[in-house]
Amino acid sequence: MAKDPASTNQFIHEQYIIFNLGEEEYAIPITIVEEIVKITNLIRVPQSKSYFAGIMDIRGKVVRMIDLTKRLNIRNASTGETAERAIVINIAGKSVGVIVDKVSHVIHFPANQVDPPPPSVKGISSRYITGVGKKDNRFIILIDIEKILTVEEISELAVV
Repeated sequence: MAKDPASTNQFIHEQYIIFNLGEEEYAIPITIVEEIVKITNLIRVPQSKSYFAGIMDIRGKVVRMIDLTKRLNIRNASTGETAERAIVINIAGKSVGVIVDKVSHVIHFPANQVDPPPPSVKGISSRYITGVGKKDNRFIILIDIEKILTVEEISELAVV
């Protein structure tokens, strides 16, 4: 019996990559994720925005790297360790690396397991939050990573 392509497509849209910023767990849709990479040879760019960590060569392609903890003003709870992972996503047709503390796994959140976003969560603007998922007595904040950077900021990154 053949699978219904529409239901398979919906299943993909309900899958999220779970990552940590400090002690909190966040998730982004797997559909915008290109890959997860180890941060190596990050080149800092002088006089750039504080959240812009630099650029990195990923298989011959220059990818701009954003430090999500700085962009969202989240205090990093790690003990002075530098983040080692980045999630490369596609925003407005451009590859952007999002530096996170830890990437853990992929999770499936059907729409009925996602609650609407609260007015604010740990100081993060609610405009970035699409909902809150609950799994195994944990709350996971679903964020719209494309709303974290403005169109102007994405354009600025393209010029770097």
